[in-house]
Amino acid sequence: MINEGEVREGMTVRTSDGRRLGVVAGVGETHFELEKGLVSVPRRDYLVEYRDVASVRGHSVWLEADAQLQLEEDDDGGALPPRRHEGMDGEPVNLEEPAPGP
Repeated sequence: MINEGEVREGMTVRTSDGRRLGVVAGVGETHFELEKGLVSVPRRDYLVEYRDVASVRGHSVWLEADAQLQLEEDDDGGALPPRRHEGMDGEPVNLEEPAPGP
């Protein structure tokens, strides 16, 4: 299994038989965002978990033969959690810094 540090934005994503699917548009801790084609109208982005990656060679990410792409349907442009996302359902919270004391 590969880790998040091996996949970088802009890398080409390929199927196990070498067909070009698109490019890595964003990288997360457990998955990355695949942007299909160079200009996709309407935009159709997919999330790919690292466990579905067979290898990283040169500037290409090669997927397993049985890799499953999850269509990103979040309309605010942010990444969705991966298929197994127990405990990740809440929105992040920004805590205010306490005011400096006298």
